[in-house]
Amino acid sequence: MKKFNVVAASAVALSAALASGSALAHGTLAVTTANYNAADVAAAAGTITVPWGGVAAAVYTVSNNGVLSTSLEVNSRFTVTLPTGFTFASSPSLTTGGTDPGLTSTALISGGIGSQTATFLIGSPAPGNAPLPVGGTLALNQVSVSGATALETPGAALQITVQSTNNAEVTNNDAAPVFPTNGTPPALALTSDSGVQASFLGGGGNIDLTPPSLGTLFDIGIDTATIDLGTVTLTPSGSLAASGSTAVVSTTDTVSLSINGFFNGITTVFTTSTPGTCAAPTNKVVGTATGTSLTVPAAVGLTSDLCITASGKTLLQQNVPVAGGFTAAYAPGAGVTDFVGANVTNTTDAISYTGGNPISVTNFLTGSDAGYTSLVRFSNGSSSTDTLFAVAEPYTGGPQLVGSLGTIGAGEGTVFTEAQIGTATGLTLANSGQRATLTIIAIPGGANVTASGLLVNPGGVVDNVN
Repeated sequence: MKKFNVVAASAVALSAALASGSALAHGTLAVTTANYNAADVAAAAGTITVPWGGVAAAVYTVSNNGVLSTSLEVNSRFTVTLPTGFTFASSPSLTTGGTDPGLTSTALISGGIGSQTATFLIGSPAPGNAPLPVGGTLALNQVSVSGATALETPGAALQITVQSTNNAEVTNNDAAPVFPTNGTPPALALTSDSGVQASFLGGGGNIDLTPPSLGTLFDIGIDTATIDLGTVTLTPSGSLAASGSTAVVSTTDTVSLSINGFFNGITTVFTTSTPGTCAAPTNKVVGTATGTSLTVPAAVGLTSDLCITASGKTLLQQNVPVAGGFTAAYAPGAGVTDFVGANVTNTTDAISYTGGNPISVTNFLTGSDAGYTSLVRFSNGSSSTDTLFAVAEPYTGGPQLVGSLGTIGAGEGTVFTEAQIGTATGLTLANSGQRATLTIIAIPGGANVTASGLLVNPGGVVDNVN
């Protein structure tokens, strides 16, 4: 019974060691990451060359199992496992090294081409029929791999594993597949990026609310119709092509650029490949400007300065994003496969009003009939006289209508009728079914300068209208 208890206790200890997953593992795996250009991998339909033994590496080193000296025995097995979905497209091989390089041979005996795994026989054939001792290494050699579609998406992060098994001495086995352990956090075997690193810098300006432009032009020290919105630059990341060599991102690639924002009054957007040359652009490409977006479908080269031009006839809109400046979406132009598109934000870029205070009064300014009358109440609670301009936008469309409402003294208030606003701006609202949006620009304006819309109903009831 005592002998039985000793054997049982040993079995329990061995089971516990195996359950730990690392108690019997004696080998370590170190990798140098192979980082791929996702666009190039996609163009190669997911077939890649992994340059192990070159700019990338995957090396297993035999180490002691605690206080026990270990080795990879002759006729033991060594298995390499690729990420899920990946298969070998050429025959994999190993190079031995370390304390006694060349004394231990390896031979592929199963898996390999068409398989996710490759299993090697250690110490065969002769004359390399010696075990691989502590300090000995097994390095993966360059190999072709298919099914690497996970690398077609930037940001992929994948590992390989290796495992020594079938040793006569169980302490020579790896109890579980061995993952890379070098680095903090551990290095990854295979990764991917977009092929470029993007920046969006500089640009921006102010909208001049003072006469005579009244918010229809930009202020860069002088009134101007055109300003620089910033420069988008794409820099090759140095990632690998599917072939395993450094990917090439051509400086003559075309790039699609688009920005969302508030662009009322902008008639033209164009790019120049030399920053700061909106006035005399190089490789000029004209895009499309709408009230909410700017698009240039085929900017030339990896550096694009975005320029916008105002009509000089319409009140421009502020762009002061809460979370930073403009965000540009960039993508490869037609036929370009060198990189994957993404977004880049210019954190300091903005277009703001200067020289006055625009007040959104109402989007329900109506004509007068059937006892309904629209009024605008204005109050100047500041300590200075304000100059007022009305900006009307009819529901029917067309250009903004701008006109002077005169001045109002400090601490004073007044009420403007729809007829007075019509006289100032040229706005015609024949009846209550015709409507417009109204903004008042107060110069210099301030926190205590306010305006609101009023609607007088039949019977003299007055409602606030926003």
